[in-house]
Amino acid sequence: MTVLIKGYLLIVGIASMVMGFWAMFGPDFVAWYPAFDGVERGTPLANFIRTMSGVFVASGYILVRFIFSSSKVQLGTVLIYLCAFMLLGKACGLYYEGYHFHDIIASILGILTLIGLTIVHRHRKNLLNYDL
Repeated sequence: MTVLIKGYLLIVGIASMVMGFWAMFGPDFVAWYPAFDGVERGTPLANFIRTMSGVFVASGYILVRFIFSSSKVQLGTVLIYLCAFMLLGKACGLYYEGYHFHDIIASILGILTLIGLTIVHRHRKNLLNYDL
């Protein structure tokens, strides 16, 4: 079960990094992602998208690092908070902006990621030896 969850988290981490780098450095980021349709280059919105792409890259890197980390560093807690607050923001967006298919899919994937992170983090916590 843990291997499946780690595999899922690895896919999410790599996908986040690829999407983030693509949106940051690609000259025409609008064409590959339907939610960016109609965003004109050179506008504040395009700048915001590219800025937020850095968050995707960082989050993906931290997620992959968490999966392959041999130390018992509490990166899981950081990722859990990051994901939880992202879901809180997504819930506010659903409330104020309405429901769209993309938002529902992103929310479901966010919830699955939060569940996976919590399970892997608890599993790692149980491996800690508290004998001094």
